[in-house]
Amino acid sequence: MINFLKRFNLFEVLLVAVILFIHLYAAQADAYTFPNMWFKRDDAYYYFKVAQNISEGHGSTFDGINPTNGYHPLWLAVCIPIFALARFDVILPLRVLVMVIAAMQAWTAVLLYRLIKKHLSQAVAILAASFWAFENYTHATVYELGLETPLAALSVVFLLYKLSQFELEWRARDIAKRDLAWLGFLAAIVMFSRLDLVFLAVIVGIWLVFRGNPIRHLLPLDIVLIFISMTSSVILRTGFESYNTLYAGSAIEAAILALLVKIPLLYFFGAYQHPRARSLWAQFRGLFLALSASAVLVAGIYILLVQIGIGKNFPRSAFLLDFGISLALLFPLRLAASWFADPSRVNAESPLAQFKSQWKKWLSEGLVFYGVLGGLLVFYMLFNQFAFGTSSPVSGQIKRWWGGMASVIYESPASSWTSYFGIDSEISDVSKPFSELFWWGADALRPIFPGADKQDERYYAAMFAVLLTGTVLIFAAKKRSLRVITNMGFIPLAAGGAIHLLSYTATAYGGAKAWYWVSQMVLLTLTFSFLLDLILKPLQKIKVARISLEIAALLIGVLLAQRLNQFIQYAMRHDYFAPDRAYMEVVEYLEENTPPGSVVGMTGGGNVGYFIKDRTIVNMDGLINSYDYFQALQNGDAPTYLYNQGMTIVFANPRLLVLPPYFGQFAPYFERYSSYGGKDLLYLLEEPKY
Repeated sequence: MINFLKRFNLFEVLLVAVILFIHLYAAQADAYTFPNMWFKRDDAYYYFKVAQNISEGHGSTFDGINPTNGYHPLWLAVCIPIFALARFDVILPLRVLVMVIAAMQAWTAVLLYRLIKKHLSQAVAILAASFWAFENYTHATVYELGLETPLAALSVVFLLYKLSQFELEWRARDIAKRDLAWLGFLAAIVMFSRLDLVFLAVIVGIWLVFRGNPIRHLLPLDIVLIFISMTSSVILRTGFESYNTLYAGSAIEAAILALLVKIPLLYFFGAYQHPRARSLWAQFRGLFLALSASAVLVAGIYILLVQIGIGKNFPRSAFLLDFGISLALLFPLRLAASWFADPSRVNAESPLAQFKSQWKKWLSEGLVFYGVLGGLLVFYMLFNQFAFGTSSPVSGQIKRWWGGMASVIYESPASSWTSYFGIDSEISDVSKPFSELFWWGADALRPIFPGADKQDERYYAAMFAVLLTGTVLIFAAKKRSLRVITNMGFIPLAAGGAIHLLSYTATAYGGAKAWYWVSQMVLLTLTFSFLLDLILKPLQKIKVARISLEIAALLIGVLLAQRLNQFIQYAMRHDYFAPDRAYMEVVEYLEENTPPGSVVGMTGGGNVGYFIKDRTIVNMDGLINSYDYFQALQNGDAPTYLYNQGMTIVFANPRLLVLPPYFGQFAPYFERYSSYGGKDLLYLLEEPKY
């Protein structure tokens, strides 16, 4: 135990202690506060109820009737032993979960502190760790929802921490296959913590296998730019509405085809040689030839696929736009690479010669890393296919189905360029909580751009000013910047995060939520830490100034912790609510107005399903229902399907069920008999009334 404690310095001990102390107070709060002040998201209770059912031997099901896989598997595995306690008291597991999440939060903050301290400075590390642990938006989005986000954040930061260690080790010794296998396993942990982090996991493999070669820096970013180029070309031709309803599928197919064709051509035309090995003109000429050839090949192959019935309808002029956009994006990346590249390490070896000398090593190491990562993914998909009838979570399939509808009642897919790039001020803003800096800058610009109608202009002008300032700082300190960017894993994290974002905004996905962007929050925390370190670097050389900065960082951390603690003490009351108060008023209403043993349908219904007694809640939107129900919903047979499963009551807003994705299929089967909170309690009839 003593040796274990020696691994922590005083700041880390205090940080962990404060986090646990604050959350211990929350864990002891009145029962009523948990569903109403802390675990408020309906989605969290999908996990809780499924975990409870698994622990009680009912299988992977929310309602005890339909098997479901609508969740991220690793978080469910964490929840199962915790919610085994629900058989004794439904609030007890929520209290335990608060402390489990607090432990994950503390571990993540300590890892961030160590990573930043090692590569930047003590003062910035203290500030960043305190910010992550105690900033209100981060806490509310990552740690208060009861969703998979604490585990996702921890797994991402832990992987970055291990990549940082690997970065120093591979330069000093030969890397064994077991090292790559271990990192492949850690990447799989990241992927299973949130399945959409698979893109980060895949990019990490590129970063590892191609170490010591410029391709490791360029290829991940090229993948992002090629994907942006093809999908944005289609959007420019069709507009967002037509893109989402008609062309998103074909655009993704074309983007994947473009990746498969462009990357080999870019390689053999020298685009991945050392940036200083050729003149800028030679680099431009090579890019132009590679992209010209790929444009012809991609267009020809896709048109052929359409002719034989494999591909979908596609605006052919988008291929020409893609050529121009690709060239406009990839060449500036080569200019930046030339600026940062070390001229003393120029390797003029031709692409073909390099391939002949390196392909066996690349292949063998790639098989190790991706064998572990891909093997676990294939096993997961095969298990899902066998157990649930579909290889991927039905919840994601349903949301993509929603995104292709013109007037769906749920959240719509990206409908503007700002939402496509994830920088609008609504739910797809991946820059939160750092976007507060942009709003502060927007207020400062009000005298220059007055008027209430100029708010967006001021916001994006402030964002551009911050981005420009950061770019100048990074380019000015190019040697230090390259070292930090490499050692802290910025490129795989940024590329993986960008593809992750585009996997929603460019694929007509309906219903993206703020908590999806955990890896982007980690990236921005590290980025702003690095920029702050660049600004403060001259002061770090002066002992008095360095100590003063560390004290200031500690004081800011204390203020952040105090503010979070005040909020939690206000929200998580002790001895304030009556012990016998109903956890949720709607649960009390349903128990009073439905007979014991009833099977009740709800859109959503996660929290009600967890707290209600002697009744069964069936999820009607399909997110935590079976693949068979999803097919019935698509085919217009959902009412009959649910009735045959014993569901005779529905609690919902029938006016919403007239609209997509329900298309009014339930309306002929309803007979209303009560109302509460804007919803009706309805009988689900066996036969339609009309």
